[in-house]
Amino acid sequence: MSLPKPETVSPLSSQFVLLMAIACGLCAGSAYFNQPLIYSIEKSLRINTSQAGLTVVLAQIGYVLGLMLLVPLGDFLNKRKLVVSLMVFAAISQILLSLSTTLSTLYLFTLCATFGAISAQVLIPFASTISPPESSAATVGKLMSGLVMGIILSRTFAGFVSTYWSWEAVYLSSGVITLLFAVVMWKKLPNTQPQTGLTISSIYRSLFTLARNNPHLIRRACAGALGFGILSMVFTSMTFVLGNAPYYFSDFEIGLFGLLGVIGIYSSSWSGKTVGQGKENLVAKLCIFLMLFSCIPLFFAQQNIWVYAIGVLMSYFGLTAFHVLNQNLVYRIDLKARSRINAVYMTIYFSGAALGSLGAVYAWEHFGWIGCVALGLVFSIGILLIDRFDFKKMKQA
Repeated sequence: MSLPKPETVSPLSSQFVLLMAIACGLCAGSAYFNQPLIYSIEKSLRINTSQAGLTVVLAQIGYVLGLMLLVPLGDFLNKRKLVVSLMVFAAISQILLSLSTTLSTLYLFTLCATFGAISAQVLIPFASTISPPESSAATVGKLMSGLVMGIILSRTFAGFVSTYWSWEAVYLSSGVITLLFAVVMWKKLPNTQPQTGLTISSIYRSLFTLARNNPHLIRRACAGALGFGILSMVFTSMTFVLGNAPYYFSDFEIGLFGLLGVIGIYSSSWSGKTVGQGKENLVAKLCIFLMLFSCIPLFFAQQNIWVYAIGVLMSYFGLTAFHVLNQNLVYRIDLKARSRINAVYMTIYFSGAALGSLGAVYAWEHFGWIGCVALGLVFSIGILLIDRFDFKKMKQA
């Protein structure tokens, strides 16, 4: 079927929303497999921790490149073909990644796999467009819940398979599953007609126009990027904290600890519903409070694992709810340009993740855990300043 016009949009079935949520989780989760696998990759390829840790940064860079170059095409190409093509490319790259025996092939196919893993970022604005206005925010929240669940389970899945089989099997099995699911998506996703009057060059030029003419978009994206930087720092450094004294966790145990992020499923859904009720400022204030004060329990991560868990829960709830808020705010800018708006927002957003991962590796190597916590605190203060300034501007508009 063709994409319905906004005035004739009918409610999406719960089964279809669930299908898209699963697709988001499957695609996005594959970009996070390597976080609990750093030490296993290090031992397998006989490289040092920094070299293995760089795969986490490269995964974020590959995702950012995909966001910047491919997501904008969602306004130009057939979305079903785009989503399925990306899934197939990502799947093949993961299978090739599982065969890596050198550092260069490890890096190359890590980039390729995450470059194609941005299908979720085509699906989310697509779902927002085909949903009735009154349920659009809730739909985005549900898809974000699926995405968050995929990211959470990806770490546990990777840790389990790596512990009881090998890190290579993580990518091999994921690649096969993704290929099978691509077939399902081809059969179930609705067809869409590309917008008339658009060219590829005009699509990319419009990204800069959107960024230049919408400072609100840039402010929300920068605040979101700093938030994702905090979460990326937490999960990148989690392997360092739990894999060393006093815990000495295995890959699987680290992945199980990452299940704390399940709170993000609730926070995404709660944020979508609350934003839909017009309580954007309430959501923003609560999220910033949680991200800022999560630094206190995180500081004691190496002394008490329960206190550490509280800090992880606070940061995860704050970031995921804040992200849903930001997406709903920026999607209101232009209905017909949501893929491009999402591309601008998510490119900046995932740049924050790359910065957080790189900062975590550097801070851990030079300053230990205290350096990682200090990085998170700086990011939190930046979020507070940008968010409050943006809400002030929205009230004045």
